[in-house]
Amino acid sequence: MNRTHNSISCTAILFSLSLVFTHSQQLLQAGTIVDLTTLGNTGNIGVGFFDTNVQQATGTGGFDTFSQQSPQGNGTTSHAYNTTVNNTLDNKASDNFNRSILLSDIPIQNLSGVPHRRFSLDINESKGNGDEFLSLDEIQVFVGGTANSSVTSFTAGILDHDGTLVYRMDTGMDNWVALDYSLNDGSGSGDMFFYLPDSLFDSFSGPDVVTLYSQFGLQGVDPAGFTGNFGASANFEEWGLPAVAVPEPCSLLIMVVSLGFISLRRAC
Repeated sequence: MNRTHNSISCTAILFSLSLVFTHSQQLLQAGTIVDLTTLGNTGNIGVGFFDTNVQQATGTGGFDTFSQQSPQGNGTTSHAYNTTVNNTLDNKASDNFNRSILLSDIPIQNLSGVPHRRFSLDINESKGNGDEFLSLDEIQVFVGGTANSSVTSFTAGILDHDGTLVYRMDTGMDNWVALDYSLNDGSGSGDMFFYLPDSLFDSFSGPDVVTLYSQFGLQGVDPAGFTGNFGASANFEEWGLPAVAVPEPCSLLIMVVSLGFISLRRAC
């Protein structure tokens, strides 16, 4: 009787431990989701900081585009990096909008006093019927190595670029960012800012090449916690180099008046 009771107790304990382990594994596999489907939302994945674009007025011609991509045929996912080599993964053809960039090209923006390198993303999706959404599923940033590469192979999910990988968004835990095209004014208004601490680039110099690989649309229709089509449903997505934010004209006027008042007080 005691032996049977002990056996049942051990089985119950092992079962409980297996449930705890399974739940822990599910939590680990769930990853981090940054929800930018509400204007003003922000979030971190690792050291990367993601912010909805409330400034707008970016997009093709409005900021310095260096990478465009779109699905092939009737596909709903795309992945590419900045290169002038046509038909590399899902990149677009125009060299004006698909090209190598240098570290010195990437603007620096202070966040809470900490300098960060700043990138901008403009997505182009259908509007309405739940098709305005899109998932950003991967970012890999490389410094150095070949400019305008043609590599298309991967090892353990990492692009086989010969530069140094300084940031990877999806570290095998299904991290992703939820985006909503309808929050801004359409193509050319910009949808997201992506920041990396400038300290990541301390061992590099201005002339070093920077390659940004990204992937979109893997979450598909109605991913957990969301309703809608997060696959690509329309035109291209593009990355650009936005200008560093400057004060609004009203703020500048207040600043000028304040400085003039201070100068007048000193003169008196």
